[in-house]
Amino acid sequence: MLGALVSLALAATVYEERFNVEGGGIFQVVVQSFSMSNNWRKLTSCNTMMASLDGIRALSIFAVMLCHFGLTNLTLPYINKKDIFDTSRRIEYLPYYLSSLSVDSFLLLGGALRTYNVLEKLERKKFFYFKDVIQRYLRKFKYFLFALIFPYLYFYANRLTPALAVTIAFYATIFPLLGSGPTWFQDVGVQKEVCQENWPLNLLYVNNIIDPDRMCIVQTWYLGADMQLYLLAPLIVYPIWMWPSAGKYIIPVMLALSSLLTAYIIFETDTTVLFVSTFEDDKLASYFKWIHYFTPSRLFSYLAGVTLGKILSSIKNGNAEKTSKEVFYSSSILSTLALSVILYAVLQYISPDYKYSLGQSISLGVLIKIVVTFCIAWIIFVCETGHGGRTNRFLSCRPLQFISKLSFCMFLTHYIVINHLNGSTRQPEYFCFIRQTYVMIGHCVYTIFLSISLHLLVEAPSRALTKNIMTK
Repeated sequence: MLGALVSLALAATVYEERFNVEGGGIFQVVVQSFSMSNNWRKLTSCNTMMASLDGIRALSIFAVMLCHFGLTNLTLPYINKKDIFDTSRRIEYLPYYLSSLSVDSFLLLGGALRTYNVLEKLERKKFFYFKDVIQRYLRKFKYFLFALIFPYLYFYANRLTPALAVTIAFYATIFPLLGSGPTWFQDVGVQKEVCQENWPLNLLYVNNIIDPDRMCIVQTWYLGADMQLYLLAPLIVYPIWMWPSAGKYIIPVMLALSSLLTAYIIFETDTTVLFVSTFEDDKLASYFKWIHYFTPSRLFSYLAGVTLGKILSSIKNGNAEKTSKEVFYSSSILSTLALSVILYAVLQYISPDYKYSLGQSISLGVLIKIVVTFCIAWIIFVCETGHGGRTNRFLSCRPLQFISKLSFCMFLTHYIVINHLNGSTRQPEYFCFIRQTYVMIGHCVYTIFLSISLHLLVEAPSRALTKNIMTK
């Protein structure tokens, strides 16, 4: 399969370079879709619409990689293993503990874009819920009956699923043959067995609900949560659009209820709200099951994105009230102060002297989501209303746009780099901040190269093909 993709991409690239490929026929569409030079031009082009979101997405994927790198590093053999737990609680490791919140950033972006697009379609009277859902899977509505007969074939025509399917196939077949080491089976071999067994759950996006303890490609739990919230979003957005006056009350009530739901989940499960390696194993297991993977625990961030998407849509359509400079300045100061308080609270939470308290976990678990999502949403709002200044220029810069377009492929491939290094490690090393930083940078570089390959060979062609199919 990999050889066929490479051959097709090379043939399409050579053909496009040598001949003038024009027209909308099937052959021309396939050539343009698989041409690597054409896809590279699109990858390196600049986006001008809501470009600040690209910067947030790029920084978020780096945070995801940092989180997973730090998490898996704890399993490696180190000469100074006893020093890790004390060393990793110093202030320079604070970004690692906060990096787990990058998922909330992605959900905020997902909710904002989903709401923005739904509202735009509703305004044009072109939104149909079931058609939109099928397009998410099939990207062509007339294949609906075909999908009912052959439900497992939908992923061939989906925007995201082809890249996911290729990655799963790589884990289940090729990856185990590419290395060896004392923990190779633990890091790579187990994933082969799990992917061969549970791959349908990934392709149906229910892997975070069904058998989450044996998940193929562990980070893809997020794709399941995102798909479930994607299906839910229109049921929330439509009443807000249909009854704008009631929407002013619906959104705050939903945000409040989702915060209470988070507090209730923490109370009932008596779990931690951040991954702190010195906590008891049962609390860490509970954290992953009920806080990290559990979709309702992520609802607040997505609803905050829904709110942001509604505001951005109102601004575009000229229905939003103009925000004064005083509000901009006061809200920016408030965001900075609130974030500073949260950072201090996290430092206390990860301190070696901290003793676990359920009440403090509930308070931190609720407040950290509110503050972090509000701060990110505020940055986007400021940038998209023309008040971002240097922040907007940074978030909209070409390198971050490049990374943003690769973010999905980086999300899929970064664990390949991590698992290969960890599984092939043959002797203990010394744990220190400088070395960890150096290795992390190397992980990022390797991941980017892998992601470019996956993007040019699979993701970009599948997106181009489905886009052409949908416009026919």
